[in-house]
Amino acid sequence: MSYPGQQPQYGEGQYGGQPQQPGPYGGPPQPGPYGYGAPGQYGYPAPQYGYGPRAPWDLAPPTSNIPAAIVLILGGLAGLLQFFLEWFSFRDQVVTGKDVADLAGVADTAGSSAGTMIMIGVYLVLVGGGVSLLGGAVLFVPMRGGKRVLGALLLVVSLAMIAGMIFWLAAGIPNPDSTGPGYYFFLGAGAVTLIGSVIALIKR
Repeated sequence: MSYPGQQPQYGEGQYGGQPQQPGPYGGPPQPGPYGYGAPGQYGYPAPQYGYGPRAPWDLAPPTSNIPAAIVLILGGLAGLLQFFLEWFSFRDQVVTGKDVADLAGVADTAGSSAGTMIMIGVYLVLVGGGVSLLGGAVLFVPMRGGKRVLGALLLVVSLAMIAGMIFWLAAGIPNPDSTGPGYYFFLGAGAVTLIGSVIALIKR
């Protein structure tokens, strides 16, 4: 019992509530049955920061790689056109990349290793040009991921095209007397595709 103006004794509750019990081992007093004396919690819990899943609106917007796409398409067109355009003239006849591959195939059946290398080289540039053309078209489409993976794949394709060109230089006629556009497309297709694949790898 207390008189007016007198401080409440220890253990008596505030605001007319139940008295608080002293905590164990001399700790702070515990709240009474009605919870008086405990700090209340108001509002929403604080946001948690860390490496958890990101919200959909936090993802980076899809982007395209126009420079790499243009260079790869140019390299792909060169690899395809070399097969149908003139490489050089032989006895007043126009010889295309397809003719070179056919003649090399005939030599291959005769057991010529040089013919095998030339035929493989021409078709490596042809197939690589088609893959490069498709890869360049894909890079025009905005996407969030996968551009570097595609760039790595096209890098391997460009190296195969360069290997095909080396096969021709090692087993064919490196400096024919009369050359046409198809021959230069054949020599440069792999290098152009290599540049485009590197751009696809380093540019986001």
